[in-house]
Amino acid sequence: MSTPEEVLKTFWGYDTFRSPQDDIIQAHLSGQDVLALLPTGAGKSVCYQIPALMHDGLCLVVSPLIALMKDQVQQLRKRGIRAGAIFSGLKEAEIDGILNNCAVGHYKLLYVSPERLGSDRFLTALRGLPVSMLAIDEAHCISQWGFDFRPSYRDIVLIRDLFPHVPIMALTASATPEVQEDIVRVLGFRKPYSRFMSTFERSNIGFAVRQDVAKPEKMLEILNKVEGTAIIYARNRKKTEDIARFLQKNNISATFYHAGLQHQERSQRQEAWIANKFRVMACTNAFGMGIDKPDVRLVIHVDLPDSLEAYYQEAGRAGRDGNRSYAVLLCNKEDKDNLLQQEQQRFPDLSIVKQVYNALFNHLGIAFGGGKRHSFEFNMYAFAKKHHWDTLMVFNVLKLLEQSGYLQMSDAFYLPSRVSVIMDKGELYRFQVAHPGHDAFIKLLLRTYEGVIGHFVKINELHLAGKMNVPLKEVTDRLKVLDKCGVLTYIQSSDSPRITFLEERVPEDHIRLDMAFIAFTRQQMRSRMDAMLDYTDASTDQCRQTVMRRYFGETSVQPCGKCDLCLNRKQLEDAGTIAMQNKILHALEQSSYTQLSIPVFISSISHNRKEQYLETFRMMLDEGILKWVNEQKQIVGK
Repeated sequence: MSTPEEVLKTFWGYDTFRSPQDDIIQAHLSGQDVLALLPTGAGKSVCYQIPALMHDGLCLVVSPLIALMKDQVQQLRKRGIRAGAIFSGLKEAEIDGILNNCAVGHYKLLYVSPERLGSDRFLTALRGLPVSMLAIDEAHCISQWGFDFRPSYRDIVLIRDLFPHVPIMALTASATPEVQEDIVRVLGFRKPYSRFMSTFERSNIGFAVRQDVAKPEKMLEILNKVEGTAIIYARNRKKTEDIARFLQKNNISATFYHAGLQHQERSQRQEAWIANKFRVMACTNAFGMGIDKPDVRLVIHVDLPDSLEAYYQEAGRAGRDGNRSYAVLLCNKEDKDNLLQQEQQRFPDLSIVKQVYNALFNHLGIAFGGGKRHSFEFNMYAFAKKHHWDTLMVFNVLKLLEQSGYLQMSDAFYLPSRVSVIMDKGELYRFQVAHPGHDAFIKLLLRTYEGVIGHFVKINELHLAGKMNVPLKEVTDRLKVLDKCGVLTYIQSSDSPRITFLEERVPEDHIRLDMAFIAFTRQQMRSRMDAMLDYTDASTDQCRQTVMRRYFGETSVQPCGKCDLCLNRKQLEDAGTIAMQNKILHALEQSSYTQLSIPVFISSISHNRKEQYLETFRMMLDEGILKWVNEQKQIVGK
């Protein structure tokens, strides 16, 4: 296929691109480095996936969102496109298998999480791969000016050093002008490079802020006024459950979603909501990535996000079908005070950092000098509870350690059980003869999962138990025994957040935090919070979308005409116009005026607002409210 349009039609079924997808792809195909800023839902992934299919080699995609990586790979495979992903939680044998597939050309796209980039082993393997394109998703993570800076993203420059002539495409949904410049600088974009920024305007969304209201009642009122599917974002897990129960009691079908639920339950709730079995999803920000439900009519935030970047991304999940939708933020003075307190809480004292650091390594059983490049399942809530610490405090310490380059955190994601038979066919046959009790189970495994010899395949233990008519535990026990016997490698499913250590454990006195960088980060956080507060407190002569769009660097912006501020202003203007019309009609009832005496007529009504009254007078003539009569062109009301 020689053109992007042919690839688009073949694999995605569309005839034309959305603007500016085609321009981005063409700039890349010309060999330029490209920075693309496209709002949520604007089709960023297609911009690198299509040229990846046109190149002979491999497209390496760096992304920090493991759940989204897995979703992308799954969607590509459904379209018949070969892709793989490497992230924390995979075993070395699995990683080797994926890299081998890349080396022989079985994969066109390889997704990797950023913490992999600093591994000498991974970089060595990467040298032997036919990389022809480098795509950086969520590129704002590379910038210390960004709202989600991740030090491990800086290791992307190592890839650029390995493949200096391979063009880079950096993509993000939200980046201020400072972040854009930082991305270009850190990645070493070669001149000339291209920068594309789609407008951040969402013309079909009416943005609104409701201040100092009783939130449950106002939430209910809004849901009763706006029909259709809705998302309600809250800051903590308990609040999502409380909201769902409150709505159910008020006859609105609702469910909740947060990272504390098991994978199967999260999936069931998500699928039920997408299928419109529930109208409302009450959730934390764990919900939304990779969810492309086009007909969401309403997004409500009951807590203040800590940045306009986060708010724009979450509110932008409304109205992806282009139909009229609404994004409403409920807040009060207490919310604003709590937001400002986060600045203090976000940067704990060094003594607290040391306590949590030591407890973390002890909790995971890691000795001094160990842990580097190792990944562990980690339940932060259980860890905090065990040590009688506030969960938010623990989270803030971990974020501080992450931004100081000690570790990398990932959200909860589901890894299914995997099995790989590591004996060759001859060894396996001899084992079955020597251990007849395992023979039937091994045969069932080989029949059910083709390709399991020498390769990891996903398995479903419950499905096997059903075929054998035995309890689930018997299947898992058999797999564990065969693992110990060296017949196979069995990796049980997991559904927990993970933590990857980027440095080895050191004594607490050796912990070094970059205080200058922390001060800088604190300043940036405060600036983002101030911008969020400016959005909520925008004056009546402003526009919500204008405030957001200027924050993201757009200059030529006009009021949207749909947000609460624009509508309030229009109501006031309409009321003022009606008042002026009534005053003009009343004046005409008192005296007679002709066309020649219009200036005198206007002056008799107002001395300070002559232009406004004259404009209203002309409008009344145009609309037939006033008309001229007789030869003297006398003015009368209709």
